[in-house]
Parts: sequence; structure tokens; C-alpha cells
Amino acid sequence: MPQPALTRLDTILASALSRLGLERDLDDYRVWQAWDEVVGRPIARNAQPVRLDGRRLVVVVRSSAWMQELSYLQRELVERINTWMGREVIGEIFLVVGRVPRPEDDLSRQKKVERARKRPVGAAPEKLDTPGPPEIRAAFERLWAAARGAKAPRDDQER
Repeated sequence: MPQPALTRLDTILASALSRLGLERDLDDYRVWQAWDEVVGRPIARNAQPVRLDGRRLVVVVRSSAWMQELSYLQRELVERINTWMGREVIGEIFLVVGRVPRPEDDLSRQKKVERARKRPVGAAPEKLDTPGPPEIRAAFERLWAAARGAKAPRDDQER
């Protein structure tokens, strides 16, 4: 009996994201990784990307002082991020003052990953804790719920 052809995970994800209306190239979302490496730790603690709108990277900053400081660096940061990405992904950075995730949030996420690794084989979590932009988190939650046969929350529902 012939073996079924294997399908790459990136192909499956791209197809699923397309069906969900999230056609953006998954590689574009590496900009979150690029941000931390390009800007360095001091800036990353005070400014983090929150959304990618077309070619505009929306970045939340801790204060108006940080907004002013980063406004002077915008062109340089755009160039450095695009160089890191190997192509032009962003054309501008839009800065907004707001709550910047703390490093402790990342530690909390690491602890959840450790607990998941200790979970018995075959025991699946009820909900995924997916980092990254809200659009990607929502898409993965819908895919996860569908895989478990559960009804996924709609975007307009409380999660």
C-alpha cells in the first residue's frame, strides 16, 4: 500500500491562514524577533511592536519621552529591521504611548512552557498561549479549537 504524501507544516498553516483571511506572509511576523535584536535591550524594555498594518509597524512606547527619542531613530530603525529581515517589510514605524509588556511576562510564558513539557504525553492543553500579534494568536486559537472539536471564540467575543 503506498504511503500518503507528507505535507509541510508551513504549507498547512499558510492554507489555514488564507481560509481565515490572514494571507500576510508568515515570515513578515519575524519582525517581532528582529525588533528585539535590532533595537537592543534598553529600547526593547521600553518599546515593543504590537501590530503590523500593511507596511506600518505600530510600536507601543512606555512614555512620551521614549516616543520622542524613538521618533528621531525611526528611519534608521526601519532600515535596520529591513536589513535584518533581508527584504523590505516595513516602510514606517508608528509610535503610540501605552503599556509595554514587562520582562516578567516573558518569564511567566517560559514557566508555562516548562509546565507543558512536564504534561503527560497525549494530554493537550485546553487553550494555547501563543505569543505574537493578536491576529496570529486568534488564528491559532481557532485552529486549535477546530483540531480539538471545540467551538472557537469569535473575534468579537471575550477570550
